[in-house]
Amino acid sequence: MNFLIAGVLAPIAYFLIRYIVKKFVMSLIVSAKNNSNVKNMAQCEKCKMFLDEGELFEKDGRLICKKNECNR
Repeated sequence: MNFLIAGVLAPIAYFLIRYIVKKFVMSLIVSAKNNSNVKNMAQCEKCKMFLDEGELFEKDGRLICKKNECNR
């Protein structure tokens, strides 16, 4: 009887609890990521500065910032 509990039921319980905890933690991570105010950053291909994606525009297939030096 002890073999049945230790050998069969314990691993099943372990993997079931692990699956539930993993699903809960992953949902917390996704929720925190969606609720954060972190913006996606991209690099200007001329001056190599990292800016918010909203501050860059595409020119000739390259991401360029709005500085005068880069717009030429």
